[in-house]
Amino acid sequence: MVPEDGILYTNEEKLSYVFKQLKLSTKEIAKCLQISAGLVSQIQNPYNGKLKNIHLYAIAHAYHVPMEIFKEEITHTAQIDTLLKRSTFSPFYEDYQLLEKLLGQWYFYSYPSNPNLAKVWSTQTIIHEDFTVEDMHRNRGRLYIGKKQSIILKESNNSKNITCTVFDNNRITYGSFPFSRIAKSNNFNREILSFGFCSRKFFSKEQASRILGELSEVQLQLDYSLIERISSTIIMEG
Repeated sequence: MVPEDGILYTNEEKLSYVFKQLKLSTKEIAKCLQISAGLVSQIQNPYNGKLKNIHLYAIAHAYHVPMEIFKEEITHTAQIDTLLKRSTFSPFYEDYQLLEKLLGQWYFYSYPSNPNLAKVWSTQTIIHEDFTVEDMHRNRGRLYIGKKQSIILKESNNSKNITCTVFDNNRITYGSFPFSRIAKSNNFNREILSFGFCSRKFFSKEQASRILGELSEVQLQLDYSLIERISSTIIMEG
């Protein structure tokens, strides 16, 4: 039963409202979470005291429900509706278990687009608890966690270009993993695809270069003639 004023005071009330909005039955939830239907009913009752954070995390993971809903400042059904609507149309969700493994300092290693600038780029990067990301050059962005892969989007502090870094979630466990990155090159401001690796450990440029291998195998720069050919089709069709 939703109050007339739309105010929900407890996480149990919020959870019941979420289930109602997502049209989830007790039986369906119990089967998904592998718990009894009785417990599903109990965790929705604020007088039982059965609701634990582990239940909230499990439900958020299973149904892409934003954990933000259960913050103290979220109290109205309209706020919950907005958060649910936002999450419904997104392939990303707040996986706090995966975030826990990614929190803190990392080093991203790759070759620069201009070999005269450096032998290897070593970018110290910090991932924060609110999913924001910032590197040593004050480039800021956000981590987006998907079902199997995750993306870090960062805006360059100087050029304001966007850098997109993609990696597989199942490869982060041991503190080192490969990634692919799409960005603008440093010298000609053209698109460049790079493969590199990320690690908790700091490596010297020589060590990182040995791990990366040959430049030609881990970097591809866009042939600008493609842009010219695309432009010519616009002229011909215009």
